[in-house]
Amino acid sequence: MAYRDGWVLPVLALLHPGVGSALAVEQAPRIMFDVPAGPAAAGLNELARVGGLHLSYPYDWLSGRRLPAIQGRMTALDALEQAAKALDLRIEKQVGNAVILSPAPASPRPATHRIAAPANTAILPAIVVTAEKRPAAAQRTALALSVLDAAQLAERSILTPTDLLGHVPNMHVGQANNETVISIRGVSSAGITPAADTSVAFHLDGVYLPRPSGAGSLLFDVDRVEVLRGPQGTLYGRNATAGTINVITAKPRFIPEAAAELTIGSQQRLTARGMINLPLVEDRLALRIAMINHQQDGYTHNQGAGQPDVNDADQMAGRALLLAMPTDDLRLLLSADYYHRGGAGPGQVLIGRKDTDFLDLGTAQPYRLATNTTPSVDNALYGVQGQVDWTPGDVTLTSLTAWRADNADNTTDQDGDAVNTRTLRFYNYNRSFSQELRLSGHTDGLGDWIAGAYHFQERNNDNLDQFTDLARTQGVILRRPQRQARADALFANLRQDWTDDLMATLGLRQSWDHKESPEGVTRTLGETTNSFKPDHADWRKTTWKAGLEWQADNGRLLYAHIGNGYKAGGFSSNQIYAPETLMAYEAGAKLDWSRLRLNLSGFRYDFRDLQVNSSAPDSDGVVRTRTSNAGQSTVWGLEAEGLLLPAPGWRVEATLSYLSASFDRYPIAGDPVFRTQQDLSGRRLPRAPRWTGYLAADRSWSLEDGGDISLRGEARYMSRIFFSPFNDVPIMVAGRLSNPYRLASQGAVAVMAARLRYSTPDDCYAELSVDNLTNRAVMMSATFGMEGEILAGYSAPQRFGLRIGAKF
Repeated sequence: MAYRDGWVLPVLALLHPGVGSALAVEQAPRIMFDVPAGPAAAGLNELARVGGLHLSYPYDWLSGRRLPAIQGRMTALDALEQAAKALDLRIEKQVGNAVILSPAPASPRPATHRIAAPANTAILPAIVVTAEKRPAAAQRTALALSVLDAAQLAERSILTPTDLLGHVPNMHVGQANNETVISIRGVSSAGITPAADTSVAFHLDGVYLPRPSGAGSLLFDVDRVEVLRGPQGTLYGRNATAGTINVITAKPRFIPEAAAELTIGSQQRLTARGMINLPLVEDRLALRIAMINHQQDGYTHNQGAGQPDVNDADQMAGRALLLAMPTDDLRLLLSADYYHRGGAGPGQVLIGRKDTDFLDLGTAQPYRLATNTTPSVDNALYGVQGQVDWTPGDVTLTSLTAWRADNADNTTDQDGDAVNTRTLRFYNYNRSFSQELRLSGHTDGLGDWIAGAYHFQERNNDNLDQFTDLARTQGVILRRPQRQARADALFANLRQDWTDDLMATLGLRQSWDHKESPEGVTRTLGETTNSFKPDHADWRKTTWKAGLEWQADNGRLLYAHIGNGYKAGGFSSNQIYAPETLMAYEAGAKLDWSRLRLNLSGFRYDFRDLQVNSSAPDSDGVVRTRTSNAGQSTVWGLEAEGLLLPAPGWRVEATLSYLSASFDRYPIAGDPVFRTQQDLSGRRLPRAPRWTGYLAADRSWSLEDGGDISLRGEARYMSRIFFSPFNDVPIMVAGRLSNPYRLASQGAVAVMAARLRYSTPDDCYAELSVDNLTNRAVMMSATFGMEGEILAGYSAPQRFGLRIGAKF
């Protein structure tokens, strides 16, 4: 099947899982081609179909051109090179059976995932993704998909997943103490306990990371970040009811290269990173090693006596990948990574208590707090994984095996002031193992198919201490040393050509989940009574997806699909809650013209038993996050992403999204401030702003010395967002109306940034940047304390930076 992109000069460094390429000169089979002379696009499409290729080519370049007949027995590579020469094209990049063509001649330069066009050329970039676990052009993938490649991550100063806020339609990312809380299309999970799961599945090179702390690492030496919006109930079925984020790291290549970068800036920032890629055996063995160290003072000042400032950075990480290709049809990739975060860690400001607004009174400020408990964080994420891809013929067998560790240990002042004493220490040691086997290929008359099996198991040693005196002799302790989860699944996906332009997709997945907590302790210090109740439960669910897509020859794609999603149930505070399920309907279009790209999508979700989290005291008086089911909810929205090249040297990017997300039925909700029960039916889902938007303009100039200079400005907009399902509606308490939850919201806000960059012809660069130009304090999260405290976390204030680097 051919993939057509309008005006493409793309480059990618993606290593196809099935490296037994149909284009390998020595091993590729010779095929009988009989492509008649005719319009260029039609001829390339037929050549791709016969040769089993996935093509991306500049459609506008071919307008009015004709391809001479391609006949005879030859390899797919020979046929494609013959056609490309006749059409003044060249093979820009080959990754397995995915090939990108661009106009010839083109300036030769080392291949990277994405190369910006020269300042005097208007060319839309193309990116190959693996969102459907097979390589394909992003613009030819029938999903609501946003991709940020390495160049975009750098130009937008994205270093952590939290920095993705505002860069993807209908996605909100916040930091609530030790948790990275991700919401896609209004669905999220905050206050995750070790027995619960997030609604956004976070993956690293295809490996599922179950705990929210696993999404808090650094994004370094990354090839791209793929964000799949909407339920991924078949290929990424593990609890992905809201969507999936897949971080794809840069892989070893068979050429020597290295890179180094240093950033200095506000709050004593110092970030150093480096990478080296070594070909050990020509075309057979390569090693890639990358490291980063990120240090920064806390931007929230702690006025407590002798207490450290919070929201600092004391982070380091490293990764090593070894790629081996012992034969042309066998590929082995081994990787190991380690990440550590220390320092005071994230922190929240006490902004109110019950009906009292400390911000309004002037006794609280977004970047000041006072504690008498020393905040600290000691998190370590590490793991090893191996991927084997064997392509003995027309099929590829892939095995992905991973072992992961997630150690989270953080201490916070739970009351948020230096007067009262309530210290909370949470430490969880998580171990997980996953194994995925899948078989993929193409069968004439059937189409592209994938079938596989998945196994996942997780074990938690979960501990929580809450002290009510500085000596830590009074309070409550909780111990859950043997919390376990297991998940198994079988899945299949078929993509079939009904006509040359019309394709149908069908996906199925059968999931089995088991969770248990066989032993534990929950008791008040000094007492022997244990209020812990052992729990265990099993669930199973069949999920499916069916869709149609129309791929036009002129680089346009229309699609529609329907399917369901599923997230396993669990247990919380001695209570079992049900699985979360939904029906999802979506339609979209991906449209390419010569200088304009426009992607549109519309969706509707009907949730049953939506899992929500609320804070309430348990039988020991400990305010804990509980998970429960909220009945029915409806979510619908519209999204638009655009890229425009209005003139040579100019690039404009924009997104706009609208979201309607509310509880249809939520009759019994725990009120953590006054400890009442309320009916929240009709309220808006938390972390679901109605409008979000992004606008960026980039202007570049070529210099006489061969270098270039670019100036970039960007703005991110978000309408009002609530961090509590209570929104800002008053509730009746003891015969009077109270409205403490209005404080747990952020009003409409726009955040701006600017960059000035100079690059030399030999890949050295220097960049000046300023983030949060107007110095807005933007609330990112809100939580509630035991005595009705409202605590809020804020994004960083205005920051300046100088970044210098070089590639070798």
